[in-house]
Amino acid sequence: MTTQDRQVPRRKLSDAVATELKSLISSGDYPVGSRLPNEKDLAKQLGVGRSSMREAVRTLEAAGYLRSAHGSGVFVISDRPSSIGPLDMTLAGGFTVSDLCEVRVAIETQTAELAARRLTDHHRELLQAIVAAAADASVTQQEFVRLDGLFHRAVAEASGNPLLLTMWDSIAAQFEEYSMKVIGMPGRLRRAHADHENIADAIIGGDAERASALAGEHVKTVQRELNQRQAELRRPPSAS
Repeated sequence: MTTQDRQVPRRKLSDAVATELKSLISSGDYPVGSRLPNEKDLAKQLGVGRSSMREAVRTLEAAGYLRSAHGSGVFVISDRPSSIGPLDMTLAGGFTVSDLCEVRVAIETQTAELAARRLTDHHRELLQAIVAAAADASVTQQEFVRLDGLFHRAVAEASGNPLLLTMWDSIAAQFEEYSMKVIGMPGRLRRAHADHENIADAIIGGDAERASALAGEHVKTVQRELNQRQAELRRPPSAS
């Protein structure tokens, strides 16, 4: 059956449209890395209004299937749903995500500050290249995690302090494990990339104080999101 033959009745709302579009993604009609047809054509193909189509796309963006790129379109970045269950907060070596976050704040605020003061042309170009690669609308979650690690290591390297770089390398394995746990949270990839852009801009602009503050807030934001998520999962369901 072609995608043109698979239509959603008009009486159904955006959740049904999202389900149908998710099915098209899972079946390979729209594989990971592909760009969706424009909103008008996709709505016509599924037999729904553009407002329902738009809301369905937003739903699948939040679920980690799609990513919108301004001026380029909507791209499929995953054919699997984000985890909606409780996150395993343990990491290799007997550490926890909370342990990692505390250490990251300590290391990354300092590396960002020093990088802004000591940035070389080489490291400026390296940071710009990593951020540009992560901006690709077709980047997968796994590839973004790899680029995420490269970004933070590049900042540590740009600090000019070899001991700080060694400290970053010592937590790299836990960082990658943690990143794979959280990258599927709705909107996490998009927010992380925006944070990286801002941190890089502050470093390149030589604003050491702002770079340090942004680096710390970058980590603390995820901590807050995780705490909120855990609280929601502990909350008893409302009576129907």
